[in-house]
Parts: sequence; structure tokens; C-alpha cells
Amino acid sequence: MKTSKTLLTVFTLLFSISLLANDSAYTKAMGNALTQFGEAQTIADLQMTANSFARISNVTPEDWLSPYYESQCYVLISFREKETAKKDEYLDKAQKILNPLLNSQATNSEVFALQSLLYTARLTVDPMTRGQEYMALSSGAYQRSLALNPTNPRALYLQLSNEVGMAQFFGEDVSRYCDRIHELYSHWDEFNVGERFYPNWGINQLEDLMQNCPSN
Repeated sequence: MKTSKTLLTVFTLLFSISLLANDSAYTKAMGNALTQFGEAQTIADLQMTANSFARISNVTPEDWLSPYYESQCYVLISFREKETAKKDEYLDKAQKILNPLLNSQATNSEVFALQSLLYTARLTVDPMTRGQEYMALSSGAYQRSLALNPTNPRALYLQLSNEVGMAQFFGEDVSRYCDRIHELYSHWDEFNVGERFYPNWGINQLEDLMQNCPSN
């Protein structure tokens, strides 16, 4: 048994070194996982995708993108899950994965944008009892994200989404946000820049938000 465990440890270490040394292996693994991510439709699809990112993360501990996407998978699963208790379980997983990034990537705007989305997911589990707490937490996270990058389109979207949601909750007219919504949409491609495999989600959610506005 010890021999088998030792061989497994050695194999894992060698694979890790190989992946770290071979950029093309990392590129292929991330490319495949992101393709899987883009095609995921169900909770099962997203769970398999999270597992793919976890495998990459396990052998490239210095990489922030693979745990970022793994965490995001669980946030998205929570939105699709029907059972309240399971929603929080998935969000607990997402937060556990994200927590180390909040420390190691303390100047990364994208990490705090994802944290804001995670808090929003917590809010939607029970808006009546969680609204005030998690709206404030989500706001704090996207404000941190915008402080690091004022043109992060995901943080700008989350800011607008929270403000529109708050206005709707109090029965207020949301048309006052439409100029900002259309402005962000028109500049999305300009703002949505980053390194290889950088997060680029948000445009579809922004389009949904635009449904509250008359077309120009």
C-alpha cells in the first residue's frame, strides 16, 4: 500500500513539473476546460467543469485562473440549484476556493468582482432576510474591484445590477440607470481586455439588464 501511495505521489509530482515546464500543456488544459465551461448547460456539466479546473489548479498552485473558474462554476451551480440548502453548500465551496485568492491576488480586480457575484448569489437564496447584509457585502466587493480597475466591465455591471435591483425592490423607476447601462454596453469590448484566459463574462447578463430600458 505504501509503495502504491509513493508511486502515486511521484507520478503526481512529475506531472506537476511537466505541466509547469510545458506551457503548451497548460495552454491545452486551460483551453479544453474553458471550452467545456462555455458549453456547460446543466449542474452536472458545471460540476465536471469545476473538476477540470481543480485538476489544473492542483498541479499549478501559482495559477490564479484555474481556481477562479472553479469557484465561478460553483457560483453558477448555485443559481441553477433548486434546493435552498444545496445552494448555500455550493456557495460554501465557491467561497472556500476563492478565499486564498483574496489574499494572494489582493490587487486583482477580477477576484473581487467574482466575490461580489458570490455575495449576490448568497442574497438571491433568500432576498427578504439576506438583502441588506449581502447587498452591502456585494457593494463593498465591487467597489474594491473598481478601486483596483475603474473600467472592469464585470464590476461595473455588478454595480449597475445591484443599483437596479435596489430600485426595483423599492418600486422606483429604473430608467435613470439606462444611460449608464447603454454606455457600458457600447464600451464593453474596449473595457474587456486582459491576458490569456482572462475572465470575460458579463455581456449576456448586461444584455438581460438592458431589458429594463427602452432601446435607443
